[in-house]
Amino acid sequence: MDDARKYNHPARGTQAWQRIYNERSSVERVNAYLKDAYQLNATRFYKADHANAFYRLIQLAYNARTYANQRLAERKNRKEIAV
Repeated sequence: MDDARKYNHPARGTQAWQRIYNERSSVERVNAYLKDAYQLNATRFYKADHANAFYRLIQLAYNARTYANQRLAERKNRKEIAV
């Protein structure tokens, strides 16, 4: 009963498992995009602290860009509805 690989929680096929799976797959898509667009596979740092700071800055830039795009789209939708 202690082997997490054999007895996972929640059980595969349940609604809770499906919700977690969907969330995980969306995160993995973002990670794949960041690795491809920002070349995160080729780390240019020898110290883990430098690489970690570099990754955090890229994540911050990505989140800021996504947030700005969402706000602009929301503003555009409001203007279209008002007209």
